[in-house]
Amino acid sequence: MKYAISFLLAWGALGQTREHAEASMVLRLQAPPEVVFPLFGPIREAEWAPHWNPTLLFPADRAQKAGAVFTTRQHDRDVIWILTTYDAAAFRIGYVTVAPGQTAGQLDITLKAIGEKETEATVTHRWTSLAEGWDSRVKEFGEQFPFEREHWEHAIGARLRELTAH
Repeated sequence: MKYAISFLLAWGALGQTREHAEASMVLRLQAPPEVVFPLFGPIREAEWAPHWNPTLLFPADRAQKAGAVFTTRQHDRDVIWILTTYDAAAFRIGYVTVAPGQTAGQLDITLKAIGEKETEATVTHRWTSLAEGWDSRVKEFGEQFPFEREHWEHAIGARLRELTAH
């Protein structure tokens, strides 16, 4: 009986669901995808996001490639990132993130050319709470993420103007 109760309690804990949010935004950027694409990688993002300061754990040569693993410190928490997709030919980037005991997420970025000198970037973020105390933050994130579009366009656009000024 003791083992049956333990099993049921464990099964009940596994059966819990947490808050999940999925939100997307579409950016219009004034440069071709070949120029825009590397700015979404873990190293080059710092060129347009001043607070972005990843600690790269792999690879040793700091290359932006699938399999890269790094950490960031965000909102007083450590976040583990894995670059799951880095496909320069298809202009696709994918990340998995984990803030232990708090959240797990996915970030997918796809680029497509619009004419010769413009890119449309679709940024989709999926975030799941790993603990009850994070449910409301995940819900709020899902509601607020699309409103970051203007900030991202401005920040990335400023860097693109520097890169394409020649």
